[in-house]
Amino acid sequence: MDPERARDVIATQAPRRIRLGELLHELGARAQEKPTDKDGDGVPDPRPPLTVGELVDKAAEGGFGFLIGILSLIAIPFFALSTPFGLAIALMGLQMMLGRHQPWLPKRARRREIRMAMLDRVTTILGKRTRWIARSTRRRMEPLIMPRLVGFGIVLLALGLALPLPIPGSNLIFLIPLFIYAVGLLERDGAWILVGHIAMVVDMVLLAVFGKTVLHVLERVWTWLF
Repeated sequence: MDPERARDVIATQAPRRIRLGELLHELGARAQEKPTDKDGDGVPDPRPPLTVGELVDKAAEGGFGFLIGILSLIAIPFFALSTPFGLAIALMGLQMMLGRHQPWLPKRARRREIRMAMLDRVTTILGKRTRWIARSTRRRMEPLIMPRLVGFGIVLLALGLALPLPIPGSNLIFLIPLFIYAVGLLERDGAWILVGHIAMVVDMVLLAVFGKTVLHVLERVWTWLF
């Protein structure tokens, strides 16, 4: 078979993964129809949990985009519990602003464990919901990838995510731009970074416009609770 035709056949059989998916696969995460803590035959999952420190070490290869992408996807279902995720992502963004090339976390945070089932869920989301991303990203417009500026945008979005907004789905307003930044960083795609900047500005404008309403709601919740 002609080598060029062979490459086309291989590409058809094995769709390109985005870098985030590749790194998760290397860690042992796998996509599942219904991710659980058990294998399909009912046997408990033999894979030991990963520590956050191991994710950070893997991020040394994938950059800040790897950790920010994982934290953003893990935080999606946690309505009203997004504060710790927001603060962790803000720490990543702050380090980018300060010029660090690799993520750092305190020892206590590094020791926290993450079950493989949770990473399986992230891998499944990537496999089913974001296949189009692999077709829409490529290495381009790299001068737009300015780590300090991207870090600033990530800090703003992460602090917004950390706000305990009593509105279902409100965390997605911040998580989607954060994920866009993560993809742009991992794929070295300046176009995605530009979209992330635009989404961040839109979010900040919305916060400024509706800030008083949000504060009023928080005050009422505080009064009701205490």
